[in-house]
Amino acid sequence: MDYSFTQHVTGDVSNTNLPAAIHGSKVLLIEDNPGDARLVEIFLADSDLHHCKVVNKTTLSDALAQLETGELFEAILLDLTLPDSRGFETLEKLVTRFPHNNIIVLTGLSDKELGVKAVKAGAQDFLIKGAFDSDSLAKSLRFSIERNRVLKRLEETQRIANIGNWEYVLSTGAFEASDEVYRIFGCPPQNMTLPPLGEKHEDCPLFTLQQVHEAASASGEFKKDLKVRLKNGEFRYVFIQCLVQTRQDGQKIFQGIIQDITERKMAEQEMVKSRERYQEIFTQSKDALFICTIDGKFVDFNQATTNLFGYSDGELLELQDAHSLYHPVERKNEFLLKLKNQKSIKDFEINIAHKSGEVRECMITANIIVTDDFVGYNCMLRDVTELRQAEKMRKARDLARQSANMKEQFLASISHEMRTPMNAIFGMSNILLQTEMSGEQFNLINSIKQSSEILLGVVNDILEISAIQNGKIVFENDSFDLHEVLSNLVNVMQYKAQEKDIFLETIIESDIPRFISGDKLRLNQVLYNLVGNAIKFTDKGFVKIYVKKLFDVQDNVQLKFIVEDTGIGIPEEKIEAIFETFTRIRQKGRIFEGTGLGLSICKNLVELQGGKIGASSMVGKGSVFYFDLIFESAEPPGKAAEPPAEEINVLAPDALFKLLLVEDHKMNQIVARKTLERKWNNIQITLAEDGQQAIEKMNEEDFDIVLMDIQMPVMDGYETTKYIRQEFSGKKSRIPILAMTAHAHISRDEKFKEYGMDDFVLKPFEPEDLFSKITKYVNSSLHEHSRKIHQS
Repeated sequence: MDYSFTQHVTGDVSNTNLPAAIHGSKVLLIEDNPGDARLVEIFLADSDLHHCKVVNKTTLSDALAQLETGELFEAILLDLTLPDSRGFETLEKLVTRFPHNNIIVLTGLSDKELGVKAVKAGAQDFLIKGAFDSDSLAKSLRFSIERNRVLKRLEETQRIANIGNWEYVLSTGAFEASDEVYRIFGCPPQNMTLPPLGEKHEDCPLFTLQQVHEAASASGEFKKDLKVRLKNGEFRYVFIQCLVQTRQDGQKIFQGIIQDITERKMAEQEMVKSRERYQEIFTQSKDALFICTIDGKFVDFNQATTNLFGYSDGELLELQDAHSLYHPVERKNEFLLKLKNQKSIKDFEINIAHKSGEVRECMITANIIVTDDFVGYNCMLRDVTELRQAEKMRKARDLARQSANMKEQFLASISHEMRTPMNAIFGMSNILLQTEMSGEQFNLINSIKQSSEILLGVVNDILEISAIQNGKIVFENDSFDLHEVLSNLVNVMQYKAQEKDIFLETIIESDIPRFISGDKLRLNQVLYNLVGNAIKFTDKGFVKIYVKKLFDVQDNVQLKFIVEDTGIGIPEEKIEAIFETFTRIRQKGRIFEGTGLGLSICKNLVELQGGKIGASSMVGKGSVFYFDLIFESAEPPGKAAEPPAEEINVLAPDALFKLLLVEDHKMNQIVARKTLERKWNNIQITLAEDGQQAIEKMNEEDFDIVLMDIQMPVMDGYETTKYIRQEFSGKKSRIPILAMTAHAHISRDEKFKEYGMDDFVLKPFEPEDLFSKITKYVNSSLHEHSRKIHQS
């Protein structure tokens, strides 16, 4: 038999060194003639493609069904004459459904022209039955295999680059594209027909390409970045390029590529946002941000830079050496050296010279920048002048506070050391004044007592002004009887007024409420100071105390207290000065006794409560001191319940009670014992010289009350009280404990209450104050004990 072969491909594909993948290759043979089908199998078996598997289908419909399964074939051998399809129509059906498959048409000897036409219509090759042999069949199949390999590499390249290609035939609407195009648009990888130009089908993801075709029709070319929306609502960015070509038959074909540039676009958008954020930070930053050449010429800077240096934009750009504004020179040189060596520097302290000459303290952070045409650094300058000043002020305040605390501790320590011996002097004087003695002896002892009182007043004033300066004054708000306060004031001051034959009087307006709420102790303190001064500086005449109401709104009442005297008076130019610390009144070389702190204390106490204090005076005529404070109106206290008869008389001469005195100072032991025994002859006093001894004494017997010194060896008063409250039980754990201390600040910190003490008596003590508190707490304790006995 005479075999002949017609080659319709280019290039030499006779090389048999094809990949091992051929061994698993398959060929789809669509042939209804068993003889022809068998001949193909024989030719393949006789060639180097003998490992290829031949799948034979006898009808076009069966072949199409096989291809629909997705099974892959290296080539399709197609007979154009089939039971269900004949002639050129058979090829068209197959090409239309599966345009990317390699189709080799099998024709008869008389159909050679049909084979050529088939190639033009999309077939890869054609073989004439009866004219091809095993070599020509193998050569055509090798070309198909190699073509598939090239296409796969192309598809892989497109996938990696996110680039797909397509072709659109305007007249037929036929559209072919690589798999990557369908992936980009989220469409199934199959042939699609676009809507005709002019018709809009926006639900079609490929509608974007139709728009491209419309644009390209006018200019012949299209190139643009587009944002497309997929069916699932997702947006993607694509780059599309399209060219319009006209075939010889006049048909217009649109060919183009499409690239998924979503990631690049997102990165670009993020970069734009980043630039905008940077620009906003750069513009809005309160810190000076700038770029400078290594020799000190400004390149770029923000508004804060011009504000910091004080120069305009133009002046900064014209400045030849920005480093000349860095001070001092040593720090500038150190900065530049470190920057060059380390390439980066952070929070370097340096001063900046403002255009006005003002020097600003700054922190500089900089990084070297080196490019092909630039050497310099970017810089952030933070003005810390105010911060440094605030830090200095804070340190100064801390130092002042520390100094004030040390001063207060020193004064408290001195006060304690002074009050301890003063308690002995004061107490012994009181005891001696109650004994029989001559008039001269009485006067001498009384002078000792008065001198002690003056010294105590000095100590109290110094401690009070220290507490005010340190902000440790606490104001109470308790209800009290205003008439009683003024009556007690007159009673205490009366003897001093009588000594100088001065008339002392209190005048209260009738519409002033008798019961008010406020700080009774501080009101007393101010009035005692003002009235005491008035008596001290008045040799004849009177001292009058007025109380007037300024206003009464709801529950608040503002009262004005006036102290008027007929004393020596004060020069007008000295009125303001007398309220300053350590200011004393002089008269013709005479300096009146006192610390010069009393009026300063009064001023602070009044103003700290929101009031005002002032004075008016005429030399030789007298003075008027006045202050106002706001109080709350209060209800009269209810009538106190009458205590049982045994409670009233518990400290009567026939009622023995036992007192534990805990005191380490010998003289204070004597003063306390003598003072108490002279008051009550039915008292039994047991002495303990430290806290440990006190606990031992309480283990041995019962007591009615404890007088507890605070500062003692072995075990101090606080720890002793804590032990008694926690370790003893029953009546002993509840025994009244009064602190007897020379610590003047005890009333402020109330530490004694935290440890369980009931009250305190300040040394040197007033006997009546001590007697009153002992009576109060012993009666209360015995009454409670008696009530519990009756209940049981």
